[in-house]
Amino acid sequence: MKEILIDLYKAKNLFSGLGQFSVNFAKELVNHSVDDLNFIFLTPKKIEFENINSVNVSFQKRYFPSLNKTYDIWHGLQQFPSHFPNKKSKFILTVHDLNFLIEKNETKKLKYLQRLQKNIDRADYITTISDYTKKTIEDNINLKGKSIRTIYNGIAVNSNCEVIKPNYVSNQKFFFSIGIFKEKKNFHTLLSLMKSFEDYHLIIAGDNDTDYGKQIEKQIVDLKISDKIILPGKINENDKLWLYKNCEAFLFPSLAEGFGMPVIEAMNFGKPVFLSKFTSLPEIGGDSAFYFDNFDEEYMSAFIKSKLSYYHENQTNLSEQIKKHAEKFRWENCINQYLTLYHEVSENI
Repeated sequence: MKEILIDLYKAKNLFSGLGQFSVNFAKELVNHSVDDLNFIFLTPKKIEFENINSVNVSFQKRYFPSLNKTYDIWHGLQQFPSHFPNKKSKFILTVHDLNFLIEKNETKKLKYLQRLQKNIDRADYITTISDYTKKTIEDNINLKGKSIRTIYNGIAVNSNCEVIKPNYVSNQKFFFSIGIFKEKKNFHTLLSLMKSFEDYHLIIAGDNDTDYGKQIEKQIVDLKISDKIILPGKINENDKLWLYKNCEAFLFPSLAEGFGMPVIEAMNFGKPVFLSKFTSLPEIGGDSAFYFDNFDEEYMSAFIKSKLSYYHENQTNLSEQIKKHAEKFRWENCINQYLTLYHEVSENI
């Protein structure tokens, strides 16, 4: 039986995309009983998982001494892992994005590129979560003949679940967006256009205790739209699902995504999704999303109104089409592709 260590250290931040990916990856993986593979999970302190013992999975804490042990396969679930295997272990590295190329200054860009180059040099196998990320790696990193395999993220959303309305939501119709408040999320482009939607609120969830979050709060006051914008901060799963389920549309004008999980989460509910045309979003949204050509206030307002009208005129067909698109990103598909990779690697040990 081959031993595979999965690095889940990023599970420590459950409000980030990487945290959600790590936790759901573990939960879905242990639901696939594989006789010839034994999974060992490297986790941050105080992270607990349910029903683990039933599938012969052992969890180790981040500080455990057997890190020096040689595992047959070591899978780093993100591009800057917390630990690295010794040279005898086969190393799989999953790269989510190179957003630092957009977010950082030139000095920091170079440092991150050097770190990523070193990690990819160590990796025996490389996976990415989108073809966009794959191409970005190819354009910026010396792969030295190594190939990259794209395996799309899985999305775990039950659109038929029972959820309770959050107490901060009124009976007003609303648009929804979500994400950590960083400049790349481009949330500020949504604020002023809300003046054109008299009967709507805008709810933007996510960690807003950031410099960009403070800028957003100031802009809301300056625009005198405090009565139209709701910033609940970090929200729990119930609230998130209720907001997806009941929003009029999901607005996501992000400038940089390696994948864009909220896009598919919203699509699971058959909701109209409005996206930017940047980075991975056209790949993930496909023909089932609406795309902003620019972020001019008048254009965005008119575009949303036009496409919402089109959606409502064809809601039955479009809603089903959107849900069908979202089904392509099921966790079962993701995990099966990784199990195939694990077996391929095992055969070459």
